Amino acid sequence: MVIADVAVMPLRPYAGEEEMYKVVDACIEVIEKSGLKHEVGANSTTIEGEFDEVFDLLKIVHKIPFNLGCERVITVARIDEKAGGITIDDKLKNHR
Repeated sequence: MVIADVAVMPLRPYAGEEEMYKVVDACIEVIEKSGLKHEVGANSTTIEGEFDEVFDLLKIVHKIPFNLGCERVITVARIDEKAGGITIDDKLKNHR
């Protein structure tokens, strides 16, 4: 079990923030439909799952802006993996 923090940033073209957030919302929708545990944050979304499931989802999410007409996209992902696995709840147990 791993957790991944992902932020997808469509660069262009978009007519303003509202258009940009439509692309981000489409990425979040795919994450929600994946069935993997996730939490949406102010700057990124955290996804929890098995290594291959998470990486497969990251590849899909990165391509979504291109499918919506964006010419350039930056995706930043951070992976936290621990021997024996780690969950979102494990990582945040002292903060909840």
